[in-house]
Amino acid sequence: MIANKRLDIHDWIAKLSAIDLPALQYTLDQMLNMQSKSDEISIRDIAQLIRHDPLLTLRIIRYQQSRRSAAQHTDVNTIDRVLLMIGLGGFFREFGKMDSIEKSLATNPEAQLRIRKLISRAYLAAVIADSLGGQRHDVDPIEVTTASLLHDLAEILLCLTAPELAEQISQNMKLNPGMRSNEAQKQVLGFTLNELQTELAQKWGLPNLLTHLMDERYIDEPRVRTVTIATSTARHLANGWQDPALPDDYQNIADLLSCDTDYAYSLIRNVSVKVAREWQWFAVLPVATGLPQHL
Repeated sequence: MIANKRLDIHDWIAKLSAIDLPALQYTLDQMLNMQSKSDEISIRDIAQLIRHDPLLTLRIIRYQQSRRSAAQHTDVNTIDRVLLMIGLGGFFREFGKMDSIEKSLATNPEAQLRIRKLISRAYLAAVIADSLGGQRHDVDPIEVTTASLLHDLAEILLCLTAPELAEQISQNMKLNPGMRSNEAQKQVLGFTLNELQTELAQKWGLPNLLTHLMDERYIDEPRVRTVTIATSTARHLANGWQDPALPDDYQNIADLLSCDTDYAYSLIRNVSVKVAREWQWFAVLPVATGLPQHL
């Protein structure tokens, strides 16, 4: 693990780039099950599995980007398209023997729980983005879904590699109500996680479109706004259905979809219930368990 908080951002990029990215144990179990019946599954089945796990998604996209030929003039922005290029056999050959997050954090159960919560939140954001994209008749909802799943990768990677620093950031915010997350991150790391993620995206050569969709500087664009709203709503839901920022999220959804806030709330409630049915994947309580009983 990376424990020296005095590393500068370039040191972090170098160290994070050298990590052999793991996946959730549940993801690996599902992969093994699918491999045993490969004649019965499709690329769509594998893509749906991968979309639950942001670290596996990142690993696959980095794999494809590192092997693109000079003749490939356009980025591949979705898992489905990567799988079409490498095939099911190539997928199982390249990614079938990954380590698990649980093994990587075997001596730190608190960090295991924290990262499972983060990954569960990322998946919820992806499903919210998929719903918003569908409502908007987005040109390619899978692109905004993928961008939402990867939006908070730097936070996940910090928890994986330096859980004590992730905990310190969390504690600083708890002890200082009203402190913004960017301020807490700068106090501990010397930079924000968004800055780290931007640098990592460039270092790893992630597809330009995905990097653009995750960049809140372009919030005026509807697709970027979709990703921003989805990740913000998922983050606030993780704090409970009474989080004071949620009404603003519902209003932002209403503005994006040209609907009222009651419809926006209903959409988020229905997505949360849908995601709750997959709670075994992340082994944490889904946000739907906190739904107000009188609504």
